[in-house]
Amino acid sequence: MILLVFATEMERDGVFPNGIPQEYECLITGVGILSAAFSLSKAFQRQAYKTAIQIGIAGAYTSSDLQLGDVVEVRSDCLVEFLPWEPNTFFASGTLPNSNNFKTLKIVKGLTVLNCSSTKEIEAARGDLAQVETMEGAAFFAACKEYNVEGVQIRAISNFATKFEKKEWKTEAALEKLREFLLPILG
Repeated sequence: MILLVFATEMERDGVFPNGIPQEYECLITGVGILSAAFSLSKAFQRQAYKTAIQIGIAGAYTSSDLQLGDVVEVRSDCLVEFLPWEPNTFFASGTLPNSNNFKTLKIVKGLTVLNCSSTKEIEAARGDLAQVETMEGAAFFAACKEYNVEGVQIRAISNFATKFEKKEWKTEAALEKLREFLLPILG
């Protein structure tokens, strides 16, 4: 069984406006590290899954050369606010099912953050470590690792990770790009 994981209903509905295909199960975790960790842990305790695919939006660091709307596979992710004691602890798990269908995706590293980058200085420092920032990715990979589930993280770039200006985010356009990429593959 494959579990499709979204932080929000908005992301789920933006990618699957006609509902989740019947052959998949769906989990809405809520936004952030703790929500994702608790929700995934409960789901993995209730049901054994072979694969979980986390689907959602992400911010790109300006040094990444990514563009708004790019769909990427986050191959590894770490908890950046916890880095001072161990600077290269990236969580990673799994590969995409039917990986031949995904060769066009850019492979990136992610940083899971408590807050979006708020200054150019923070963005520049974080951009030296990864290409994108998420709010759940490391928790997702850690839970998958703990429960022996193949974890795959697919994101579309909705914003640049500089100052927090949500009105400048292109959330709907990013979700449309995710939908265009995923519907032919996942149905």
